[in-house]
Amino acid sequence: MIPTAKLRVLLGGTFDPVHNGHLRAAVELCESLGAQQVDLVPARDPVHRGPPGAPALARKAMLELAVQQEPCLSVNAIELEADRESYTLFTLQELREEIGSEMPLVLVMGMDAFLDLETWKGWRSLLDYSHLLVMRRPGYQPVFSSQLESFYMAHCVEQVNQLLALSAGKICLFEQTPLEVSATQVRDIISSGHNPRYLVPDSVWDYIQENELYGFTGSKVSRSAR
Repeated sequence: MIPTAKLRVLLGGTFDPVHNGHLRAAVELCESLGAQQVDLVPARDPVHRGPPGAPALARKAMLELAVQQEPCLSVNAIELEADRESYTLFTLQELREEIGSEMPLVLVMGMDAFLDLETWKGWRSLLDYSHLLVMRRPGYQPVFSSQLESFYMAHCVEQVNQLLALSAGKICLFEQTPLEVSATQVRDIISSGHNPRYLVPDSVWDYIQENELYGFTGSKVSRSAR
């Protein structure tokens, strides 16, 4: 698909820390949607989970290091800079006001987040401002609640390129390349005194060591010694 500037794609999360699974998914989305870039949006204070393991500015800094060599990925700090609670609905409202009513806006989320969508603030109103692109593992068949299934069936499309025909209002499931890595796994490896190389970019691991995040207390491992 030929890249187009007339499209905004958002992949939000705590990125605590950003890892190669996040980055690979974002690159695949960029290519599948024909977008010039995907915005990675770090959350300041997630409403649906406990406090992150690293401060917001540290998570933003790690994201910026991770994407600096990939032109199709960018960091959007809208939720860190906003003087409000970190609700997705508010973020979409602000972005829609910024880009106008015609440009397609795509909010990307994982299947776990989608299954929990009914607990989100103003969840039915999300589609007033954007599409939802839900990433799922190959072969995984989720079980929706009756209310979520009705919501999905009323708005679903089968192909990602169908999201480009409208500015908002549709839901599409996107089958992603599975990478068995999670932020929890990375944090556990680091806190146990082990090396998370190949799970996170080298620049992110360097930053974690230099700033002693996630329980790291040892001496920094030089790249030549890895």
